[in-house]
Amino acid sequence: MSIQVEHIGKQYGSFKALDDVSLTIANGELVALLGPSGSGKTTLLRIIAGLESPDAGSILLHGEESTEHSASKRGIGFVFQHYALFRHMTIFENVAFGLRVQSRKIRPPRREIRERVTELLRLVQLDSFARMYPDQLSGGQRQRVALARALAVKPKVLLLDEPFSALDAKVRKELRDWLRRIHDELHVTTVLVTHDQEEALEVADRVAILNRGKLEQIGTPQSIYDHPASPFVYNFLGNVNLFHGRLLADLSPQERGDSAEESIQSAIGFVRPHELELSRTLPAKVKAVSASVVRIHAAGPQVRVELSIAGNGRPATAELDRRRYEELALVPGEKVFIWPQSIRLFDDDGARALLLDQGAGI
Repeated sequence: MSIQVEHIGKQYGSFKALDDVSLTIANGELVALLGPSGSGKTTLLRIIAGLESPDAGSILLHGEESTEHSASKRGIGFVFQHYALFRHMTIFENVAFGLRVQSRKIRPPRREIRERVTELLRLVQLDSFARMYPDQLSGGQRQRVALARALAVKPKVLLLDEPFSALDAKVRKELRDWLRRIHDELHVTTVLVTHDQEEALEVADRVAILNRGKLEQIGTPQSIYDHPASPFVYNFLGNVNLFHGRLLADLSPQERGDSAEESIQSAIGFVRPHELELSRTLPAKVKAVSASVVRIHAAGPQVRVELSIAGNGRPATAELDRRRYEELALVPGEKVFIWPQSIRLFDDDGARALLLDQGAGI
């Protein structure tokens, strides 16, 4: 089932939770709603589910106007952050609950319910836990039960609200890999709310980034990471080095008029740590600046080098692979030269100015 969100607005008193948000989610697509706390992502999810009503705009499900439809009529499965399992029911009965409470007209026979629940427990790798109770399971196992329960009624859309945020990092990684496999097998249209950038970029077909109730950018994980549309998106998607300066541009005679001066405007340059090159010697034909090594974090496959730029003392961070790090044999306190492989510039208004290639300098 496709989802069309058209010009949705929602306000709570003076707080504008959503401001003219529009996006389309294709049938069978997994889209992540990503943003900081208060960005509007959970409010948008609840409006899609029918748990909240928008102040403006409409929701279309498979092309049908559904804004006024109740949650029960939308054919949507919802998985909450904190499992919401029934502690007095076995795992089997928790998964079967949504089927058993359906009206007689659409409720499957007992045998079909048993087969459906058994199939789902096998799918989420919990078939041996059917007779156990939620308190006997780990957090990750309980979240899998919650997902199986949502899938039991064969929803046309699956909505996930921060489903892994209460779990530790290792379990989160395992569950998001598992979620992607489940989605590829079932192809149910899925919307995942998360504030975890890595989770969104790893799991989703497309990522919609919200900020202060507005949709900043939507696209594939690679497209938004490689081509961020605004300083906010650049900052939000991982670590970044900021360089403040001025952008000089030659004007045409028509633009210049009687003045022969160049156009000068303030600009902010963004360079990701892995794009920052580092050397002990000043490279030829490259505009580098000197810096001193402050701290080295060498645990893991990537080595993070914290730097202090000479002259202004501003911090910068470079990431090196282990081979390059071992070649340089850096130690805290020594002087080095740094320069970007590329630098992306934005003006003060947040409009992207240009992308400069290696050698542009900082």
